[in-house]
Amino acid sequence: MQSTLKKLEGQVFNHSVLVSQLGDYARPNDKISDMLSKAELVPLKRGLYALGAAGGQPLSKGLVANHLYGPSYVSSYWMLAYYGWLAERVEAVTSMCMTRSRHIDTPLGRFAYTTIPAQYYASGLTFVQEGGIAFMAATPEKALCDLLVSTRQLRIQSVSSMQRYLLDDLRLYEDDLYTLNLERLRRCANSDYKTTMLSVLARFVERVQND
Repeated sequence: MQSTLKKLEGQVFNHSVLVSQLGDYARPNDKISDMLSKAELVPLKRGLYALGAAGGQPLSKGLVANHLYGPSYVSSYWMLAYYGWLAERVEAVTSMCMTRSRHIDTPLGRFAYTTIPAQYYASGLTFVQEGGIAFMAATPEKALCDLLVSTRQLRIQSVSSMQRYLLDDLRLYEDDLYTLNLERLRRCANSDYKTTMLSVLARFVERVQND
């Protein structure tokens, strides 16, 4: 990998940034085509790239998700798996957004985005550090809430139903529920979006923590 591109290791960048780093080439677009053919560049979508596997620093899928479509943050199944809450492997990187729901297939895999309303969006966000790179993601509390609100036709109105869904269907470990911050769950429930189900979640977690 050329030394001029070292500063782009682990980053997601657009065509203009890439061309600026190839200033010594008379025909930078030809060089870009050559790098793509050699897998030295990963095409994420039109005009958006990352360095290939030979680029040194591993690429954060969370960072890629933030850049592919947004504004967005990584959440739901993928973040719960990232936090170690799900035993099953999660293939698609799941994110929440305020624009149209969609999925984007890339050489790195599928990135899925689900629409949520603005009043609910901002609660429970954090930056996750990964190899010196930070990406925007949900806290464990928000990731769990997002999984519930984004699951189609899921209607949970009782604590017993919530218990069955979380412990039997999702196979979460009850010990993990002790680590959740109840106040964060209540803030999500008070965001005027699927309030009933998220309030039931908060009540169930409170019961678990008080047992």
